[in-house]
Amino acid sequence: MKFNIYFIFLTALILNGCSLSNDLVIPKIEFPLEYHNVVDSKNSVLEEEWWKNYQNEKLSSLIEEALKNNYDLKTAMINISLNRASLSSSISDRYPTLELQGSTNKIKTSAKVFEATTHSKYNNYSLSTVLSYEVDLWGKYKNAENSAKSSLLASYAARDTIKLSLVASIIDNYFILISLNEQLNIINQIILTKKEELKKYEVQYKVGLISKATMLQEKSSLTNINIEKNNIEQSIILQKSTLAVLLGKTPKEIDEFCKEIFKEKLPNDIVVPVNLPSELLNNRPDIKQAEENLKSSNFNIAVAKAMYFPKISLMGLIGFESMNLNNLFQSTATKNSLGSSLISPILNTGKISANVNNAKANKKLAEINYKKTVQQAFQEVYDILNKRNIILQDIEYQKVYFRNMSEIFRITQNQYKQGYIDYIALQNAKLNYLSSQTNLIKLNQSLLSSTVSLYKALGGGWNKKYLKKIEEL
Repeated sequence: MKFNIYFIFLTALILNGCSLSNDLVIPKIEFPLEYHNVVDSKNSVLEEEWWKNYQNEKLSSLIEEALKNNYDLKTAMINISLNRASLSSSISDRYPTLELQGSTNKIKTSAKVFEATTHSKYNNYSLSTVLSYEVDLWGKYKNAENSAKSSLLASYAARDTIKLSLVASIIDNYFILISLNEQLNIINQIILTKKEELKKYEVQYKVGLISKATMLQEKSSLTNINIEKNNIEQSIILQKSTLAVLLGKTPKEIDEFCKEIFKEKLPNDIVVPVNLPSELLNNRPDIKQAEENLKSSNFNIAVAKAMYFPKISLMGLIGFESMNLNNLFQSTATKNSLGSSLISPILNTGKISANVNNAKANKKLAEINYKKTVQQAFQEVYDILNKRNIILQDIEYQKVYFRNMSEIFRITQNQYKQGYIDYIALQNAKLNYLSSQTNLIKLNQSLLSSTVSLYKALGGGWNKKYLKKIEEL
C-alpha cells in the first residue's frame, strides 16, 4: 500500500508541469516601402517624460496634476489591482494548500442497523491539519498563471495608453488656447483698423467719392470679421471646457488658470529626427496591450485542453481524534492518512470541446486585433510625417509672405507720412500684414499639434541618450 502511494507521488512529480500550450508566433507585419524610406535607422529610444522637452514648467506641473487626478487613470489602476489579484490566485493554485480542520459532534446511532437493539450515544472530537495538492499534470495551472501574467501586463499597457492620450490631449489643448488667444488679439487689432477705415469711407460716401455699394461692402467686411472673432471666442470657451474635464477642474479654476496661459506665446517646435526607427512602434502601449492579450488567449487554449485529461489529487492528514475532549491530545489519539484520487471526464467532453473552440476563437480575435493595431500604428505615423512635411512647406511659404506683407506695410507707412498715398491704402496694407501674421500663428500651432501627435503615435517620443547602450546590446 505504501509502495503504491509513493509511486503515485513520484509519477505526479515527474509529470507535473507538462504543458499543452503551443509556442506562440507573434505575427510579423511588413513595413510599407514608403515607411521604410523614412524610418530605416536605429538612432533613438523612447523617453518616459517626453513632455518636458517643451521646457515649460507650467505645462509640466499641469500634466503631473492631471496624472494624479484623472478618473480614467484611476480606473485603469483599479483594473491593474484586479489583474494582480487574479495572478496571485493563479499562482496559489500551483502549490499545495494546508488547512486546519476541527470538529465536535454529539452522535446518537440508530437502533435498527448492524443488529443493534438499543441506541448508542457518544461524543467525537477531532483536530487535524490537511495538506492537499492537485498535480498540474498537463500544465493547466501553469498556463493559467502565464495567462494571468499577460493579462496583468496588458492592463499596465492599457493604463499607459490612457496616460499617453491624456498627456497628448493636455499639451495640444494648451497650445491651442495660446494660439487662439494670439489670434484673438490680432483680430481685435484688425477690427479697430477696419473701424477706422470705415470712418474714412463714410466721409467719402457723403461727399460722393464712392458708391453706396462700396460703402456696404466695407460694412459687410467688418461684419464678417466680427463673426470670425465670435468664432474664436467660442473656440476658446470650448477649449477651456475640454481642459477643465481633462484636469478635473471647475470652470472658474480654468478661467483663472487661463489668465496665466494667455500671457505666453507659442513655443518653437521640437526638432524631429530625420530617421526614426521603426522599432519605436514596438513601444506603443496599445501594441503591447494587443500582444499581451494575444499571449493570454494562447495560454487559455492550453488551459481549456487540459480539461480533457485526468486530474490527480493528493491529500495527507495528520491530527487527533477522541471521544473524550480531555484525551484529545494524547499520543494514542493521533491519526494520519495519505491518499490520492483520480478524476477523468467521460460524458462531458462536449462541453470541454466547446470551451476549447471558444478559447481558439478568442485567440483568432486577439490575433486580428493585434494585426489591426500594428497596421493602424504604421498608418498613423506615416500620415503624421507626411502631414508635417506639408505643414513645414506651408510655413516656409507663409514666412515669405509674412515678410513681404511686413515690408509692404513698412513702405506704405513711409509713403503715407510723405503724402504719396491715402489713409485707406495704409489701412489695407496693415490688414494684409495682420492677416498674414494670423495665418502664420495657425500654421505654427498646427506644427506643434503634429509633433504632439507624432509623440503619441510613437508611444512617447525619442531620446538619443541611450543609443550607445542599445548598440552595445
